[in-house]
Amino acid sequence: MRKTFTLIALFLLGMNYLLSQEIDTLKVKDSLLEGISPEREAKNRVFYERIKNFFSKYKLTKNLNNLIVIEEKATGRTLTPTATVTTTVTHIKAPSYQGKIIRNIVITTLDPFGFDEKDLSKVPNTRLERFGNALHVKTRESTVRKFLLFKKDKPLDTLLLSETERVLRNQRYIRRAQVRAIPVSQTSDSVDVQVNVLDSWSIYVDGDLAGSRGWTRLTEQNLFGIGHELSLTYQQYFSGIGNNGKGFNYVVRNIKNTYINVRTGYYSDYENYFSKSIQVERPLYSPLARWSGRLGYYEYRYEDEGISYRDSIYIPILMTRTFDAFGSWVKPLRKVENKRINNFIIAGRFRNINYYEKPSPEIDPEQYYGNENLYLTQFSLNSTGFVKDRYIFRNGDIEDVGIGRSLFLTSGILRKNYATLPYLGIGFAEANYTKRGYHSINFEVGTFFKDGTNKETVLKGEGTYFSKLFDIGDWHFRQFLRSSFVVGFNRNVYQRDRINLNESNGILGFSSREVYGTRKLILTSQTQVYAPFQLIGFRFSPFLSADIGFIGRENTAFLKTEVYSKVSIGFYISNDYFPFGAIQFSFGYYPNIPGTGNNIFKFTGVTNDDFRLHSFSQRLPNIVSFR
Repeated sequence: MRKTFTLIALFLLGMNYLLSQEIDTLKVKDSLLEGISPEREAKNRVFYERIKNFFSKYKLTKNLNNLIVIEEKATGRTLTPTATVTTTVTHIKAPSYQGKIIRNIVITTLDPFGFDEKDLSKVPNTRLERFGNALHVKTRESTVRKFLLFKKDKPLDTLLLSETERVLRNQRYIRRAQVRAIPVSQTSDSVDVQVNVLDSWSIYVDGDLAGSRGWTRLTEQNLFGIGHELSLTYQQYFSGIGNNGKGFNYVVRNIKNTYINVRTGYYSDYENYFSKSIQVERPLYSPLARWSGRLGYYEYRYEDEGISYRDSIYIPILMTRTFDAFGSWVKPLRKVENKRINNFIIAGRFRNINYYEKPSPEIDPEQYYGNENLYLTQFSLNSTGFVKDRYIFRNGDIEDVGIGRSLFLTSGILRKNYATLPYLGIGFAEANYTKRGYHSINFEVGTFFKDGTNKETVLKGEGTYFSKLFDIGDWHFRQFLRSSFVVGFNRNVYQRDRINLNESNGILGFSSREVYGTRKLILTSQTQVYAPFQLIGFRFSPFLSADIGFIGRENTAFLKTEVYSKVSIGFYISNDYFPFGAIQFSFGYYPNIPGTGNNIFKFTGVTNDDFRLHSFSQRLPNIVSFR
């Protein structure tokens, strides 16, 4: 016990050291890159010219020349790859229009190919771009207007302009956005606001082949240009042509400018496993929002993880119905010197889960799968800000990285199996950009109480770091690091009340029923490369990663736990114009997977979710998860 808390203290102290040198982002230059240098433009132009010349030699590839666009810029001289060019960047302080009356709001939406939200005179110049735009339904002006945080004939607040721009960029069907004030005249007390939005290509197909089945999904993120989302899913099991599953999801976004969304979904397969859901929610879309809430109803029938029963593996089939209600109220606090948005948030949640199919009492004597009612309240202090950067999860587009601090206290009761268990949890999170890059830390602890003693206590922590962008030639690089730990005390002896290192719970591609425990530590390192070249928006970004996981049981010393690892090399496929995330293909080496063997090599192909950055907008009241 003492060693465990010593390790946790060292973890927190180490992350605190990394977080100690905070930069006031309002007092330094913008962290965004200044754009592509003339030298790089010349090298890229020569590279693409060589590809075009190669394609033009053969009839089969001659038509592919239309896929390669070389932008010619009007300059007074010719650039060559070896030319030495001196570029001078002058930083001009933008005039402030704070408090001036908004006379007009002009909204311009642009198709995804060949347009630029910062230069409206730019138009598509290839047949492929024009053809792609002709197939695309552009976002309607009324759809954009519903997300504006400012109004006509009201005083202008520059914070509302920048936050509107961020909210628009956060919509998956919008690639880039620019919101700026334009003076009517030098002497006028009024301004116009120009809102320019560049669309993403909103239709895409994704899928995966895994084990005994494969699935594909067709998604439209911006149906008819009104921001609604529709996806159709088909899953085929290889056991027979008639063994398949079908489903859909539909999302209505921002009803009547209320920021209320309605989501509904249905999926069913040939084995009568299904999921049904309907959810009405108002997210805390911005730190300036004053309330949020959600009502949801969910039905599931599925196979749970296998458990040991009479010297064999029993696969329980479960059917559940869940009702979940949540609401929060936000009280703004006074701004401090760092100009962040500070809020005090009160939230409450009620969740009811009923099991209509579950294992018999003989198999489940502890009633792990028992009906339950969960009541939670949460009080939190949030300090939120955003930093703009590029080349994190996308190639060159602006990304809004959340920074700030959060302190939260959660309390409530769980009623399950005719018992009432009080619950108490506390947590802290912080994220900053410093001289060394981006650092975040998240720590939380929660416990139930029974008969005056704590029960099912969980300590959980996570730290994430990525370096500042550095270059080698035309290639960009970042180093990502992540560490996380989970420690459980006074847990049930039931098999499902255990943690493992399987897949997203630890090491991607690792899966073993023989590896489990009550405590684990995972360390991940990834070197990410951003290639300077693209083909019709597709980019292939190589990476090298390593994972190591430690896992042990409550009666085992923390430093004497089992150790498992993985080394992989691969690449991400992303597209500048499409709204889907990066797709990962990697080749991994696993020294040991108990139950499978030693020296194992695997190919993986999944959506990338290895590194996620902390969000300070809102934390849903919940029990600290033991996984």
